[in-house]
Amino acid sequence: MQVHGEKLSDIEVFHPDRMATRILGMGDVLSIIEKAEEAFDEQEALELEKKLKKQEFDLDDYLAQLRQIKKMGSFSSLLKMIPGANKLGDIKVDDKEFVKIEAMICSMTKKEKRNPRY
Repeated sequence: MQVHGEKLSDIEVFHPDRMATRILGMGDVLSIIEKAEEAFDEQEALELEKKLKKQEFDLDDYLAQLRQIKKMGSFSSLLKMIPGANKLGDIKVDDKEFVKIEAMICSMTKKEKRNPRY
């Protein structure tokens, strides 16, 4: 087991080879894939793909995606798993900013969410 944060949900199975690639700055794509498989629903992903192709992606869809990413863990921990992200330096991402974005979107009307230009 290894811990990436202070919450019980931050505990994950220890994979020495994956940890080595993280330390070497090569990321951990397998762990990202596993987290994504746990957090994302295949049917929802297909529906989202259709919306993107039709250019119908709105702020409700963005909010749903944001919430699914939050299920995967802190954004900082996800960035550390991306290959080459160490070259960007020590990026500090305040997850509280995502709460603010959620609050802004939730305070919008349906019309504003469908077309934020209004």
